[in-house]
Amino acid sequence: MLQAIGLYNSLIGVILVKASLELPLGIWVMKGFYDSVPWEIEMAGLQDGANRIQVWYKLILPQIKPGIAALSIFSFIAGWSEYVMPLILAPGAEVQTLSVYLASLLQDDYLADFRLFKAVGLFYMFPVIVFYLFTQEKLMHIYSGGTKA
Repeated sequence: MLQAIGLYNSLIGVILVKASLELPLGIWVMKGFYDSVPWEIEMAGLQDGANRIQVWYKLILPQIKPGIAALSIFSFIAGWSEYVMPLILAPGAEVQTLSVYLASLLQDDYLADFRLFKAVGLFYMFPVIVFYLFTQEKLMHIYSGGTKA
């Protein structure tokens, strides 16, 4: 299908396929967080004169932020660590992901450049660590039962 629409051997095609595969998990996880928000909070906000967008933004969104943080971390790590799908859907050397590039560095047993391998490995780990550092506070509130301002 990607070849028919011209997205084979492109990162956009890999992103679309990976996003479509992560979507069911995301819907299932976020449904659990939305189900934990009491219906009475939404009704109280509507009765106080807020419209639906204000109720969602000011009352519901603060309570589901831990779910958004958890889902974003899981989806990011699943996409970032993917090896087989980019190797199959984008086999060209000009659109390689870091995981495919790391594997290609070790294909030659005799001329492997381990300094380059360690440098690329550091760049491969860095975004995951930074992303986790920015979202770890939201992850700690997943089981707290509510939020405090």
